[in-house]
Amino acid sequence: MSATTVGVDVGGTKTLAVRLDAGGRVLARVRRPTRASTGEELLAGLADIIGAVADGTVTAIGVGLPGLVHTATGTLTYAPTFPFGPAEVGASLRTAFGLPVCCDNDANAAAWAEHRLGAGGGDTTALVTVGTGLGCGMVAQDRLLRGAHGYAAEVSHLIVEPGGEPCGCGERGCFGIEATGWAITQRARRAGEPLDFWGVSTQEQLTGEVVTRAARAGNPVAAGILARTGMLLGRGLAAVANLLDPGVLVVGGGAGEAGELLLEPARAEFRKRLYAAAHRPEVQIRPARLGGDAGAIGAALLAGTALNEAAAALTEAPATLNEAPAGLNQAPAALTEAPAALAEAADAG
Repeated sequence: MSATTVGVDVGGTKTLAVRLDAGGRVLARVRRPTRASTGEELLAGLADIIGAVADGTVTAIGVGLPGLVHTATGTLTYAPTFPFGPAEVGASLRTAFGLPVCCDNDANAAAWAEHRLGAGGGDTTALVTVGTGLGCGMVAQDRLLRGAHGYAAEVSHLIVEPGGEPCGCGERGCFGIEATGWAITQRARRAGEPLDFWGVSTQEQLTGEVVTRAARAGNPVAAGILARTGMLLGRGLAAVANLLDPGVLVVGGGAGEAGELLLEPARAEFRKRLYAAAHRPEVQIRPARLGGDAGAIGAALLAGTALNEAAAALTEAPATLNEAPAGLNQAPAALTEAPAALAEAADAG
């Protein structure tokens, strides 16, 4: 049987695990609620869902995590959605399954999937995931851009609306507040329309999905909310492009499913805000293709990539060692020639 890899995408409320073949085809899929009141509960849940999707063909495991991840050790160092400190995810899963484990930020994993199998193009792709919150992953020259410590592309606290909505970081108007599903919901609840205007009976039922459906049905208030959110999304995307210069910007996540209702105003604002837009190649803004599977697929792909790179390094090592004796064999000849060279120099003097 052909080798496969497992990828896991850990979300704030749900966790998805997939098993992938070498061609990127999903062979198995399991989704369960995320249980993470403690680090131990998170690790136990991960082991359980991986065990449910894995079989004897699995050669490596990848995990996408919602926060800051030290990729060299597989440590989740900080996750604002989880009420606990660092979690040794990589070490725990390596012990549990006896397989190589690759851990990364969830947006990085999704960006890698869209770059390899989805809406990405060329060798440089940025993915911005727009859901309850906002994440970003960047692929440059066909490699994930992780930065010095693995924390690159954390763009959610760029200011896109000075004096705007308060953010948990202490600032106002952050990208990750103003251009998200949360913002769509809040703008709808503050619009002053009665609940039956939206076709719901409680405030809790008035969500971003309800607003999107209403906008598609021609509701002008809903369309205006999506247009404003899209405009602020465009501001943030322009900041990402000014900083990272991607060839393609992919927009994914739950709110991204609003499609052109969100992306058309985003593109218009993006063109206004992009530095020297008239003098540089067009940056395409595309909807994601892989949907909610992107993070898990990307984690599985990253695990396979890491495994292949490790195997290649081991293959190259013997060749390097074999070259060493040749270099040592040449050394006596060089030493033998040295006195003759010195004698010639003395005669010339």
